[in-house]
Amino acid sequence: MFAETINDRKIGVLSDTHGSCCAWRKALSLFGPGVKTVLHAGDVLYHGPRNAIPGGYTPADLADDINVFHKHGGRVIIAQGNCDAAVDAMVLEPEMQSCVSLLWNGRRVLMMHGDNFPLLRAMALRSDVDLAISGHTHICSLSREERTIFLNPGSTTIPKGREAGSAAVIDYEGIRIMTLEGDELHFEKW
Repeated sequence: MFAETINDRKIGVLSDTHGSCCAWRKALSLFGPGVKTVLHAGDVLYHGPRNAIPGGYTPADLADDINVFHKHGGRVIIAQGNCDAAVDAMVLEPEMQSCVSLLWNGRRVLMMHGDNFPLLRAMALRSDVDLAISGHTHICSLSREERTIFLNPGSTTIPKGREAGSAAVIDYEGIRIMTLEGDELHFEKW
């Protein structure tokens, strides 16, 4: 089940960019130059029929930026969101998968968009994963159930709830959700 292996010291996690190239760039800046792997929990290019068009909405530029990052030494792994369509997959170099499973430095990670969170939760707990990542709600959260940490990095572009646009950084110490300006919102040790 956990075919892909990542041994980077640090990885970036984001979700719900909804076509905002400037939010993607802010997240990359937040992650820092040492981050070579970005996990994207879906809703990449399209703003969706229920959302207003976000500021900085340039989906073609975002697709280009993701492809350049992916082609020049970076890796972007995407869980397909409910707003991601076949045409989005055609313009993005990284493949979109409905369910992503990987090993990061020996830790088992499962990622789905989150529009069917009960399924993700059941799969994560049944498979005894270390980290389950979702997006979809546009509200960042970090919680632990049994031995599994559940991470929703929030939305970089259209945040809901009290928090600003956010993303997460995972390293050997733990998981940090941060605003795109660099303020720490939540932290969970491994």
